[in-house]
Amino acid sequence: MQDVTAPSGTPTDLSVTAQSLLPGPAGSGMTMVRFPPSSVFASVDVTAADAEQRQALPGLAHRLDPQRPGFHTTPTVDYAIVLDGELWLELDHGPQTLLRRGDVVIQNGTPHAWHNRTSQPAILAAVSVGTHPVSD
Repeated sequence: MQDVTAPSGTPTDLSVTAQSLLPGPAGSGMTMVRFPPSSVFASVDVTAADAEQRQALPGLAHRLDPQRPGFHTTPTVDYAIVLDGELWLELDHGPQTLLRRGDVVIQNGTPHAWHNRTSQPAILAAVSVGTHPVSD
């Protein structure tokens, strides 16, 4: 989220009142995510993690697939850039691709998951452009 200056000159933190991290149709947004190593999640209390994600990721957490950890789909076109570390991009019924610092991926509403299979954190920046959901 961003800080903007209200007409009164007082900075306003939009992340406090955000209903969703995802932009609506024709909107845009940018997020930066720090992925801990996947091994961290092996000992996580799933119920507590779900509650934390719903609070920290409004509009996105409910899109996570409970049957497939990390998988989600959004009504956005995403330009994702690995800023640091390595991440594996897993596509729905498709290949897994290793991405390293400087690599860019464009996602177009496809089901996917990110995995950090290293022992170091990875950082991903994503610019999202809202679209209308595509119907079959």
